[in-house]
Amino acid sequence: MGCWTAYALRAEDGTSWVMGEKWGMWDLTDATDRVRLVEAVLRRGTRVGDGRARGLLGGAFCRGAALDLVARRYRYYRCDPPDVHYLDCHARQRATASDWDGWDVEYAWGGRDDFADMVAGAEPVFTEVETDPALPDAVPLTSREDWFVGWDPGEWRISVLHSEIIADLLAPAEAVVSLIRADHTVLDHQLTIREVVPWLARHGESLTETLPAHAPYPMPMEGTVSAGVVVDLPARRLRYWTTEPVPPRLTARTAAAWPGWRVERLPLGFVGHLAATGRDDPDLLLTDTELRDAWWDEGLIAMRNTDRRALRVDPRNLRTPRVEVVDDGRES
Repeated sequence: MGCWTAYALRAEDGTSWVMGEKWGMWDLTDATDRVRLVEAVLRRGTRVGDGRARGLLGGAFCRGAALDLVARRYRYYRCDPPDVHYLDCHARQRATASDWDGWDVEYAWGGRDDFADMVAGAEPVFTEVETDPALPDAVPLTSREDWFVGWDPGEWRISVLHSEIIADLLAPAEAVVSLIRADHTVLDHQLTIREVVPWLARHGESLTETLPAHAPYPMPMEGTVSAGVVVDLPARRLRYWTTEPVPPRLTARTAAAWPGWRVERLPLGFVGHLAATGRDDPDLLLTDTELRDAWWDEGLIAMRNTDRRALRVDPRNLRTPRVEVVDDGRES
């Protein structure tokens, strides 16, 4: 089927234009790309305002680029993004390039819906109503079969078979949710879904009671999960990271489902998750060699390592369970 790219443009005269094309370019690396895109949209695009553009850009556009020549802003999103921290670094790499000097460059975490906020008059273009993903009623925990031995809250210990990372091998997760409790202990749970924000919006504050009813999991390794949530009970703060688009209306629904909570995106993905839960464990992180294998270039790797060195770990002396490998059968 191929990928379709959505374009939105606010021209220098203030008019708004939209266009869609198969494949196309969402990553504008320099001024040449910028000029080429502006010329293409003005030549082949549809001007917003006379009704012809209404509903033109529906949900089929898995990537896109938007330029505001008046306010000098560039937003973009892509399909199959490799990692949240990668996207944070990539946007910063673009923003600091000489050809983007004086421009406001950011990744569009809300997907194409973010274009409506930055290009005047473009909102009627995005009229398609999207349905939420099918989500389970219960907490969608990954399987504990063949690796989990037991949870001892008195000893604050998770017992597993074979290896500390056995859950990643036998029951790989899509997301991790960490609950910071009033006594400054942290419980981690691994989920089978990656659509964590719709899940938070659906279940709301009830998750603060249902999650602790389940035995915790070991913290997964970086690269095995693509989304995460930190539920901070003492601070009433809810932070999430995900490669899935989170449009403004979904953010608003989530905030409404968590009244009195501060709801926000957690930058830097897995690395930010570790710091937010009081951890700085290099054994859980991908090495530079592994990042290169995952298509990170040297500039992005340098940015990531700088981020990690500068990141402030939560100072509350948070305590996570220890993981013990049991070699001779399950605990009674």
